[in-house]
Amino acid sequence: MRYLAILAFFVVSFLFGATAQVVHLEHHFSNLNIGKQVTYYEDKKAVLKLADVIQLDGEGAFRKSNKDILNLSNTQSAFWIKIAFTSSTAMQDYLIVDIPNIENIDCYIPADTGFIALHAGSIRKSLPGVITSNNFVFPLPNFKERDAVHTLWLRVKTHNILLLPLKMMSSRDGDFNQNSIRISLEKIYIGMLLTLLIFNLFLYFSLKDRTYLYYCLYVFAFGVYVGCYLRGYGYLFGENFRIYLNQYPHFFVGIAIASSIQFSNNFFNLKAISPRISKVCNVIIILCLILMLLSLAGYKSITTIFTQLLSLFSPILLMLTGIIAYRKGNNTAKYYILAWSAISVTLIIMVLSMQGILEFRDYSFWFLPLGSTVELLFLAFALGNRYTNIINNEKKVREENYQLVQTQKQRLEKLVEGRTAKLKDTIAQLEESNAVKNKLFSIIAHDLRSPFNSLISIFTLKDMDMLSFEELKMLLNENKKNIDTIHNTINNLLYWAKGQMEGIGMEATEFDLKLLIDDLILVYSPLAQTKAVNIRLDINGDTLVYADENQIQLVMRNLIDNAVKFTVAGQNIVIDVEQIGDKLWVKVSNVIANVSEFNLEEVMSAKAYTVTTGTGNEKGIGLGMHLCKEYVKLNGGEFRGQVVGQIVSFYFYLPKSL
Repeated sequence: MRYLAILAFFVVSFLFGATAQVVHLEHHFSNLNIGKQVTYYEDKKAVLKLADVIQLDGEGAFRKSNKDILNLSNTQSAFWIKIAFTSSTAMQDYLIVDIPNIENIDCYIPADTGFIALHAGSIRKSLPGVITSNNFVFPLPNFKERDAVHTLWLRVKTHNILLLPLKMMSSRDGDFNQNSIRISLEKIYIGMLLTLLIFNLFLYFSLKDRTYLYYCLYVFAFGVYVGCYLRGYGYLFGENFRIYLNQYPHFFVGIAIASSIQFSNNFFNLKAISPRISKVCNVIIILCLILMLLSLAGYKSITTIFTQLLSLFSPILLMLTGIIAYRKGNNTAKYYILAWSAISVTLIIMVLSMQGILEFRDYSFWFLPLGSTVELLFLAFALGNRYTNIINNEKKVREENYQLVQTQKQRLEKLVEGRTAKLKDTIAQLEESNAVKNKLFSIIAHDLRSPFNSLISIFTLKDMDMLSFEELKMLLNENKKNIDTIHNTINNLLYWAKGQMEGIGMEATEFDLKLLIDDLILVYSPLAQTKAVNIRLDINGDTLVYADENQIQLVMRNLIDNAVKFTVAGQNIVIDVEQIGDKLWVKVSNVIANVSEFNLEEVMSAKAYTVTTGTGNEKGIGLGMHLCKEYVKLNGGEFRGQVVGQIVSFYFYLPKSL
């Protein structure tokens, strides 16, 4: 008997514990959850009918709920919910299934003739008698018996985690949704998503930076999943969109995770900062593609688990990416780390709540929207910082390009200026060369031809025996100075022509300048004596020089020849040779007549090829002076001239050694 009593006690306790508490709608005006006031039964094969369930309830098979929001896990079972209530006679009563993504809901409401069956669900079209929006509202009939207890049966089934927030309430004016704060927050959340989406889409089209495109894809896909699927606002876009979204919700999760990975890849250039993380991210993208394919294939229960795993791992991986980038000097990464930290904490809480480790409450539905709001705002800050950096970099590049353009402009101006100067020099040289050419042809045509004609005439007269020996001798003596002039002119012409054709070269050797000058004095002494001109050589110091002997001989010959040609009869030609330091200075001085008519600048000019006449009517063309300047310069010296009183001096220096 004792054992039977104990058994009876446990049976009674079990039956009493499984009895639903009555919901009194007369005093239940708010939309609070009634989860702890109901009992439920799991139909594992999902085949039971209402009569079967009522019988099972009579047998005590129903379990009493101990949570405000039932968390019935991810299962293929159907669940029957028993709700006992008393009606409010003065107001309209409602049963609210306050979640938008349960696929099948069958509500059996007691009536005089039995039960009224109402059907709803996230993949069903809206039917009369049920108000479908971002939740499902079942209006209850008005019962006349105020204190009578009525029983309502609810069958729910879905291919997802089955969360069941149930509410019952009464209303006089038909307003059965009294949570205005929640609605306002949801509107703000959706408005923020749209603002971020449009703004960053504008930035993408402006900057052509794919980072903004991936951010927009992430905001769009995440917003569709959270706003339209989890919070149920897909109904605003029509019945077909709501049903399609609830059939394949995890397709958008795949897009969101994949686009967040690509966003991070572009934001930090993962291949550069961490090749290993980049490879892991590529694997995540492949898993996202698999998730999308499984979702489209209809494996909703499997993709739910798959989504939870990817949603937990991906933000942690991206947060780690931000930490690596921050350590490598990317200051913008701090916003990135905060963003993924916020969503990581949120997702961890959500998954623990869905798995039943943490109790699910009304505010639990707001963890994900609030966490995503913080995340998206921090990502927006990161993108704003990135945009600022892009603008600053572009500004810096523009300034550098401007400086480069200015530098190139100045360089080109200098280059053009230099080339213009060279062109002017070339033109001047061509003009000078052309003038020399014309002058030389004139010299050859007149100054050289006339003396030859004179000689030809003398020899013609001699051949005709028209001249005596004394007359021939006299005429030859008269023409000797012309022959000397011709010899000197031809010699200068040959040197000049050689320099023009082959370029002036030199073969420097060490030689004694005194010996060279002595030989030239011997050559020019007869001519000087005929003009009563004395040539004197004054030497002070060593006379060894390092130069091209042939060229210096030509220089000295021209200077002595000019001096003999233009020196007044009875005057001296003085050749001074003086060593000063490592240079040997040579100066040839002579007294000329009509010094006022002598123009030293014209004689020293590079264009001076003027025909001049000596004291004995010797002709000069100025070519010798030109050769003197060129050869002295070529041998490392400098050729100068000066006039003091009636004395004209030309002087230059030569190096003593190499």
